[in-house]
Amino acid sequence: MSVSLIDPKHVRRVRVQLGITQSALAKSAGISQSLVAKIEAGQVDPSFTTIRAIAEALRVQIKSGAKKASDVMSKPVVSIQASTTVSDCIELMRKRGISQLPVFSGTQLVGSISEGHIVSLLSAGADPRTSLDRPVSRFLEASYPTVDANTPVDALFSLFHFVPAVLVTSGERVMGIVTKIDMLSAEVR
Repeated sequence: MSVSLIDPKHVRRVRVQLGITQSALAKSAGISQSLVAKIEAGQVDPSFTTIRAIAEALRVQIKSGAKKASDVMSKPVVSIQASTTVSDCIELMRKRGISQLPVFSGTQLVGSISEGHIVSLLSAGADPRTSLDRPVSRFLEASYPTVDANTPVDALFSLFHFVPAVLVTSGERVMGIVTKIDMLSAEVR
């Protein structure tokens, strides 16, 4: 939400949505709390300068409240090594209640594996007895994209049209994972 100017009738609604008090808004805008109360009650018609100061204060609050990838990520990242068998991978997914995993070879991200991919391989005629004993490296899907921990959550939405998860990094270190359910949970918090 971008605020350049704000209709005085909407000041209270926006302030409440942001979870800030009249006093905090007044202080940030450089005006008195009683003036904010009168504007919200429709008792005064604020000057252009006053409404611009309020709009700027609200814009600052919106930006400072913006969630980052590190705010919504799940951690620690549940992952699997490329040498792990498919049956052990399935067991880990079942035990943890997850449907996909990043796959590493040592500390190097090499791909991903999902329950949907395993099911499609098995339904395509792969022999379950031999497939389940093979390493997941034989059945890898593409790696999840990585984003910096400070990436705004809003920037992640477009990625989820193409991938089921995004890894959150700080430098070379994987700090967490953001899945579609993490994104949905962030919206209702």
